[in-house]
Amino acid sequence: MGKITIYVTTISCAKNIASQQQHIETVLKAKHVDYELIDIASCEGKKDEMREKMGDPTALPPQIFNGDIYCGNYEAFQNSVEEEDVMTFLHL
Repeated sequence: MGKITIYVTTISCAKNIASQQQHIETVLKAKHVDYELIDIASCEGKKDEMREKMGDPTALPPQIFNGDIYCGNYEAFQNSVEEEDVMTFLHL
């Protein structure tokens, strides 16, 4: 089992992206899930890495992975929160 990785951006004009990223962090902290944030805005090549791992050349953050397993985007995460199934979503 890999580590939970969240690809985020610290540079965005869209306020919804920042609130989505914050919501993911809040939920993971509440569930005591260890995770790593990767900022695609400040880490060279990380945006391409994220998109390559997903197989989507236009994907935007936040995107969630468990190791090399793609868990989903914010909408999928939010659905798992509503269904109280976050751990399954994260493959934990």
